[in-house]
Order: sequence, then structure tokens, then C-alpha cells
Amino acid sequence: MSFFKKTNSLVLALSLATVTILSPTAAAYAEERVEVPELAKKSQQVELTEEETVTEEETVTEEETVTEEETVTEEETVTKEEEIQEAQVRVAPLIPIVLIIVRAGVMYIKYKNKVEEAYEKVKESYVKKEVDNRYYRQTKNADRDWSGDVVPGTTLETFKLKGYKGEYIDLEYGDPDDYGMTHILSRHHPEYWTGDYNGYDRDPLSMFNPDTSMRDIEEIIQSVIDYRENSQWMKERLDKGNYRPKGYVGYHDGQLYKLVVSGNSITTLYPYGWNEVED
Repeated sequence: MSFFKKTNSLVLALSLATVTILSPTAAAYAEERVEVPELAKKSQQVELTEEETVTEEETVTEEETVTEEETVTEEETVTKEEEIQEAQVRVAPLIPIVLIIVRAGVMYIKYKNKVEEAYEKVKESYVKKEVDNRYYRQTKNADRDWSGDVVPGTTLETFKLKGYKGEYIDLEYGDPDDYGMTHILSRHHPEYWTGDYNGYDRDPLSMFNPDTSMRDIEEIIQSVIDYRENSQWMKERLDKGNYRPKGYVGYHDGQLYKLVVSGNSITTLYPYGWNEVED
């Protein structure tokens, strides 16, 4: 997840909150518009009943009373329907506003995602170009595809396992999203970082010092391989043919690093101790 995505969930939450707030408000407004006229009608009906009881001279026949009650009932029904329609008309303009807010939020998220993807592609291209320039002499025509780009599985450097003749671990060109030198740089070097958090929402993954060169990274890899029993453990995994990624920790110039290896291929390398990548 890149830093652009941090705002996506916030925008979506604001949109949903707007819908949640406005919808009950609109419903309550419509209900209030209906209840107030009903109370007024009931009050008027009570006053009319009292006046009819006190004044004997204005007493009407049972048939006339029934007729008047039916007329009042019909008028109340019509009035109530009109009030409901009026309330609906007043609430109706709120619906387009809610839809506009929700659509704006969705469009904002899509726009941010496109910007992020474009940014990462540009940075990944930069990383690939820098690695290509650094190892240009080590690559051959067979190591490139039809467009001239280095094939991900191309070996850039080999590292001997200490104490074992003919056993090596390879550093491949790789892919910024998966493994190899391009992955190490794009995830853990501030100069080449593509903005991807690799699933972390807090800080970028652990970074090398800005002045760390690719040659320095090679030296760090060899130091970690040579540290204590790391070479033995790597050799045992090679014999078993187990390609599940495994992390190895070791020192270089007093700094602790973690090297992740799958089979005989290096997946990644980074300073060890905070915000680490799971093996």
C-alpha cells in the first residue's frame, strides 16, 4: 500500500457517514411534517365537539352529524396525503446531494489509485534502469527479452557458502514487487523506494542509509551468509530442495541485517529490527 492509499479509506468513510447522517434527518423531517398537522386537526376536532355540546340550539339530526363526520374524515384524509406529498417534495432534493457526495468519494479513490499506479511504474522503471546500468557488463544478449529489458531470472552476482565448495546463493535481477536486486532497492532504499508499503499502513519498510550503493549491498549479503551457521543452514535447505523463503540474520560493520533466501535465490535484504517483512 502506498502513501496515496491512506486517504482512500478516509474519503469512503466520510461519504458513508454523510449518507448515515442525512438519511435519518430526512426521514425525521418527513415524519415531523406529518405529525404536526395531525395534532392541529385533533385540537380543532376537540374544540368543535365542545362547542356542539354547550350550544343546544345548534344541535343537528343524527343524519346530518354522520354526514359532517364523513365530510371531516374525507377532508382529513386528503389533507394528510397532501402533507405527506409536500414532505416528500421537501426531502427529495437531499437524495441527489447524498449521491453526489458518494460518487465524488468513489471518483476520488479511483483517481488516487491511478496516480499511485502511474507513480509506482515510473519509479520501478527508474530502479530497473539503474540496476541495468550497474550490471550491464555482467549481462548478455541472452539475458534480455525482445524489448531489450533484462529477464527477471538473470543472475547478477553469486555468493559462495562459507565452508562448502561449489555451493552458491544467487542474487538475480528479479522484479520490484517480488525478489532480487530490483526488489531490495525499490522496497528498502530511500533513493529507489517506489512508495509501496507492502501491506503496512504505518511507516515505510526498514531502509538502508541513503548513501548505500549496490556494491555495499553485495558486501552486506556476503557478510550475512558468512555469519555463524547461516551457510550451514542454507546448505541444508539446498539439499532438501525447500524453496520456502527463510530469513537469516547477520552483522555487517556493526549493523544487523536480515537476508531472505528462497532455494538458492535471494528474495530480499534489509536492516533488521523494525517494521520487518514476514518471511
